[in-house]
Amino acid sequence: MKNTEKENIAQSEITFGKLTLQALPQMWVFQVIAAVISFIPAILIMDLIDWVAGIGIGAITTANIKAVILSWKMPVILLLGILLIFVFMVLEIFAQIYLTNNILNGQNDGIIKCIRDGLRAVKRFLNPSGLVVILFIFIAGPLCGVGFTISLSETFYIPNFIMEVVLKSPLLATVYVVLILLLIWIAVLSIYTLHAILLDGMTPSEGRAYSGQLVKKHWGIFLKRFIVNVALILGIIFLSNVILYNIPHWLLGGIGESLPKDRIIDFGGIFENHAELSNDDVKLIVYRAVAAFVVMVSKYLIYLIPLLCGAYLMLRLNRDYLEYTGRGRDSWPQRPKNKSYIRNIVIICIIFVVFGVTSVVIGLYYDPLYTREENVKIVAHRAGGTMAPENSIEGLKKAIEHNCYACEIDVQRTKDGYYIINHDNDFKRLTGVEKTPGEMTLEEIKKLRIKDTTGSGNDAQVVTLEEMLDVIKGKVKLFVELKGVSADRQMVDDVARIIKEHDCVEDTALISLDYSIIDYANTNYPEFETGTLFFASLGDVSKLNCDLLIMEEESATDNNIETVHNANKQVIVWTVNTFENMYKFLDSDIDGVITDEVILSEEVQAILDDRTDLEVLQDKI
Repeated sequence: MKNTEKENIAQSEITFGKLTLQALPQMWVFQVIAAVISFIPAILIMDLIDWVAGIGIGAITTANIKAVILSWKMPVILLLGILLIFVFMVLEIFAQIYLTNNILNGQNDGIIKCIRDGLRAVKRFLNPSGLVVILFIFIAGPLCGVGFTISLSETFYIPNFIMEVVLKSPLLATVYVVLILLLIWIAVLSIYTLHAILLDGMTPSEGRAYSGQLVKKHWGIFLKRFIVNVALILGIIFLSNVILYNIPHWLLGGIGESLPKDRIIDFGGIFENHAELSNDDVKLIVYRAVAAFVVMVSKYLIYLIPLLCGAYLMLRLNRDYLEYTGRGRDSWPQRPKNKSYIRNIVIICIIFVVFGVTSVVIGLYYDPLYTREENVKIVAHRAGGTMAPENSIEGLKKAIEHNCYACEIDVQRTKDGYYIINHDNDFKRLTGVEKTPGEMTLEEIKKLRIKDTTGSGNDAQVVTLEEMLDVIKGKVKLFVELKGVSADRQMVDDVARIIKEHDCVEDTALISLDYSIIDYANTNYPEFETGTLFFASLGDVSKLNCDLLIMEEESATDNNIETVHNANKQVIVWTVNTFENMYKFLDSDIDGVITDEVILSEEVQAILDDRTDLEVLQDKI
């Protein structure tokens, strides 16, 4: 009898690799259930944050943050934000650690119980040390790419316009690199902090210290496993992405080439008029529906594989933690057999039914869904972008030559009350003179020689607002950014007067990073188009008192774009300079982009215009 029991025990234990294969379906279902459960509280909390932010002013942005930073709103928003972070922490990290621990110990606790355990663990983090751990995960993980992260902050990054300044300065770049390396080192030493807190009941301070001790004690094997696992996961994700992205082309690319191109099917009109579809129309609709289905399946797998890789990594970390704490083993309990596979099959079927129904709708309404009436407008940054010296007459002429919708310039007031065009707070970068416009008269400024930022070696004078208005009138719109310490109500009054004297009201828009002066401009000069620049926001930005909402790339979310358009206002995104982001935003629902790379925008637009239906679906779905 004893021998039989030993045989049964031996048969019930398997290698870690086999255990991983058995556990992945359960961990996949966990991802689905966690996403569904998190949806309602996440939406409710985010809506509440937006509601609080919008009381009285519509929205809080970086353009008006000074007016509310000391108000009652900020602590309320911070508390709600921490609550939202905890929701994602519980569902995406805490519960998953409990789940992987149960798997490794042969327990068969359900997913819901693991989530309840995660909720009960929240109280351990309601102290200064615990909040530091949570905020580190929320911020440092996305920045340095090491350690735990949650989907809420997966796109968290330093705005591009700030990074451009940092990388251009050797000192700032060095500080940035050192800071990232420091964050990586801290993240590595803290990798088992959550395990110590959740599984062994330690305090956050004890958990951080214990994690550091474990990593240092087992540094050699830890580093080896870390490199191997990261390389394996990155390799799997890369290969799967390449294969899955190309599967729709391998299956349908040849068929698509035989179908009519640039054919517009107004299915709604045909339905209303009881007209018949031609054979070509039917073929095209079926092709688009099938292509949409294949693309959705491939995109879902592209999304799913990194999740499963993350689940494997979580299982591996938990195994290593048990090993480093003296609880490791050579073989692991086999997952008990149950009827969960039926549940998994049902979930898979539901997903594919949703894909099928959605693909039919896409096939029928492809054209109204994915066809733009006009291209996204191009606004040349600092007059002409990289095509000419910044903020120059030559830049304006280049932008006009390339049919840009507008040019953005920076206006500052001189010591004697004139308005000149200069981006920086002083003239040091372009002229070598470390003085601000407010410290110099126009006559003194006109004697300065500006270096050609295109590298030609030529130099030029600082330009006045009047000189630019004479060039652009009737040819291109001018986004006049009210800039620097002199950006105040007097500047609004003076610039509005100058523009009116040149009869260029219709040719200009007044914009600024300071919402208070744009609010003043829009209220007192309603004949002018006005715009607020910001790189972060909470609330309904469409309620800001201006016509253009000029957002940094990360703020241009689908929700913000839709909200602004519903208010009959425009969305402009700044400053879009890379191929990837140019491709993304020129293919979006925004109204315009501000860019230094006008020629790149033309090249990207040509690529977008030449896409096949299948390529459009791959970009849009």
